[in-house]
Amino acid sequence: MKASSGYYSRKLTYTGILLVLPVFLYFMLLYWYPLVSAFLMSFQETIPGLKMQFAGLKTYREVFSDPLFWTSFGHTLIFALEAVSCTVLLALLLAIALHSVRSVHMRNFLTLMYVLPTLVSLAAAGFIWDWLMHPRFGLLNQVISVFGLPTLNFLADETQVIPSLALINAWVRVGFSVLILLAGLQSIPDSYFDAARVDGARGFKLYWFITLPLLLPQIGAVTLLEVIFGVKVFDVVYVSTQGGPAGASDMLMLYLYNNAFRFFRVDRAAVAAVFIFVTLLAFGIIQRKLLERRRYEL
Repeated sequence: MKASSGYYSRKLTYTGILLVLPVFLYFMLLYWYPLVSAFLMSFQETIPGLKMQFAGLKTYREVFSDPLFWTSFGHTLIFALEAVSCTVLLALLLAIALHSVRSVHMRNFLTLMYVLPTLVSLAAAGFIWDWLMHPRFGLLNQVISVFGLPTLNFLADETQVIPSLALINAWVRVGFSVLILLAGLQSIPDSYFDAARVDGARGFKLYWFITLPLLLPQIGAVTLLEVIFGVKVFDVVYVSTQGGPAGASDMLMLYLYNNAFRFFRVDRAAVAAVFIFVTLLAFGIIQRKLLERRRYEL
């Protein structure tokens, strides 16, 4: 009896390994192998003939002493801050509004309307909004001029380009965030709100003391995803501004792309990739520690 039980247990183990193996190999080939390769290449330098040789920290010193790298990093931080703030706040307000809709069919229809832009790639969104934001012929300026307001240059102005890119990003990403936050709202029992109303809580207090604390895990997840997406932004910048005007929208991913595929400095691109990875990893760890201190159980 024990022998048959052991055989059955081993059979289940081997079956589980075989089922997991394809997914494991997929992640190893498409995620871990490029990550390890980039880390190793960051300690090398490109020599004539596109060959690589070990250089230690030389490439790191080159990249970290490059003013364009830090300018691109600064632009990326500003873009991520504006895009994440806009997306998360707007998604939270929309999720609360949708949750208050009593009709299930109407709620599902409105949710679908908000989610549809998520299906549009950022490259396509860049082309669409580049036309909408054209300084002379764009639809947005046509609408603005109807109200007698001064027109804006949007993507063609050094001070307006990053907020304009953040607006495009929010248009594409807000639907995804709404789905996560709406699911979190629907998981909060109504009994919590009923008990708060008995204690005299009304209106804004219900959201501040009940909804937001219980929604912190979902807000944290959405914020982390949007920060990752914001720091890694490339498509919309490349198709709409390519870093312009006058380098005002240079981003880290554009810096990486130019070094790898325009200047053929794969070593510098690898350093930029490692820097992005470490930055996002540090942000994720810090955010997780902060959220664990304020975690509420349903």
